[in-house]
Amino acid sequence: MTRKIFAFTLLFALAFSSASFAASGPVPPSKGQWALALESYSLLYTKADRGASNTEIEMPDKWLSVPSAVRDDNNYLWYKVTVNGKSGWLPQNGIRLKMGGKSKSASNLFRNYTKARKNIMGRSSRSWTQSTENGMTMYTSDNAEFWVREGKKGVEDIYFQTSDPDTCELFFGTDLIGMYMSKLRSKLGTPTMRESPYENINVSVLSYELSDRDMTLSITLVRDENDEEGRVESVELYRGRTGSND
Repeated sequence: MTRKIFAFTLLFALAFSSASFAASGPVPPSKGQWALALESYSLLYTKADRGASNTEIEMPDKWLSVPSAVRDDNNYLWYKVTVNGKSGWLPQNGIRLKMGGKSKSASNLFRNYTKARKNIMGRSSRSWTQSTENGMTMYTSDNAEFWVREGKKGVEDIYFQTSDPDTCELFFGTDLIGMYMSKLRSKLGTPTMRESPYENINVSVLSYELSDRDMTLSITLVRDENDEEGRVESVELYRGRTGSND
């Protein structure tokens, strides 16, 4: 499942950029593991097991300390939390987990990205269509798109996405598409955040916030029925911290 952003949604958000970033949620503490619920309600289990007894609880709009995270027999994550004085376990779906710090590896990939982006902007190509809206220039191909804002201070990178292996390698100098999570983690290190949508536990999104600028590399992985871990389906790069494109 590709988390591609509809153009009008992001364009609207960028028009009110300061508000959109504030609306992406509270900032987590810098140290330790912390969980933020992406839904208003969640099931809190007595054990890290889908068969355990559970209670539906209203989730607070704040980060919850996660002193322990474990995997069950099906290799899904569970997070130990305390909500309003009640302790239990939250399954990974519907939860954003703060894991690590800013990513130098993502910043290194971004340097490759800007070189490729400049090459495409600097030459005419039939494979890329150019359009302008709300002060932004959008370049679109069959396999990818990227958005920039050009001004007196130069080119500001706004957004990029692809699910194509060749395009991923062209922009980042390495092909991440189809890579298993374990190999991705070995290559890029600990992500800043990870999350799974509430409606699909087999989708995982690893977010690497760049160490040298206000941008996030977001990688979506999908786990097939016979796999124990997900594989990369798409790669996004967007301005702001994790959740700024929600």
